[in-house]
Amino acid sequence: MSEVRRAIIPCGGKGTRMLAISRGLAKELVPIAGEPVLAHVLRECAQSGIDHALVVVSPEKQSVVTFAKSVAGATGMPARIETAVQMQPKGLADAVRVGRSFAGNEPVAVALPDNLFVDTTQPAVAQVIETYEREHVNVVGLTEITAEIAASRGPTPIYPGARMGDEFLIASIPSKGAHGSTFDLGSAQRAMTGVGRYVFTPAAFGIIDEVERTLEPGRELDDIPVMQVMLARGELRGRVLHGTFLDVGLPEGFREATERLGG
Repeated sequence: MSEVRRAIIPCGGKGTRMLAISRGLAKELVPIAGEPVLAHVLRECAQSGIDHALVVVSPEKQSVVTFAKSVAGATGMPARIETAVQMQPKGLADAVRVGRSFAGNEPVAVALPDNLFVDTTQPAVAQVIETYEREHVNVVGLTEITAEIAASRGPTPIYPGARMGDEFLIASIPSKGAHGSTFDLGSAQRAMTGVGRYVFTPAAFGIIDEVERTLEPGRELDDIPVMQVMLARGELRGRVLHGTFLDVGLPEGFREATERLGG
């Protein structure tokens, strides 16, 4: 049995980049291949051994709460699905911190519904769990972005380092690009970046608190500075994810996912 049985799924984003497609529907409920995006991620979690999920929403996303509760225990879904509210849009790390009591003293997976994976022989969540169970430290999923697909991927930073099989030795984690932009390769033809699959240890919540105390007023509590602290302390591993990463939080990535998955 997997050591990681719980997952947090942050769904608090406003989805402004997807308004032309979502037309007011919560972006997590926009269908791909006949199912809401959130259903795809919940199924991936269940296939990875997750039996208890927490969906974190913003106050206005009651429709996401209703959907999440309706599929709990259904075939292919986690047996238990809870919901919690992130009262203010303070960033991804803050959304994860909403799940502190849910995680308790256990490691917890985090899966972002903006990110889907296809052509996998093993679910992406299962892959980061596999690395956690080997290393017992925080894990971030990584994927390689090429020049051909950069325009349909969001503004995550390039991670310098060295690949060793499925592990990537992260040298540093630069800051994220501007919101609303796409992935910037510069003059490179390909680069490694972090994507929305993680496993965090119980100690991660204390690091989130530490990082918050260093922020200027009004700054988002994002995952990047939290992982920068983890890396500096030797408490973060990179896992190269097998499969094709699709950023469905961007119209270009959503259209690609629709073509790949159908419907």
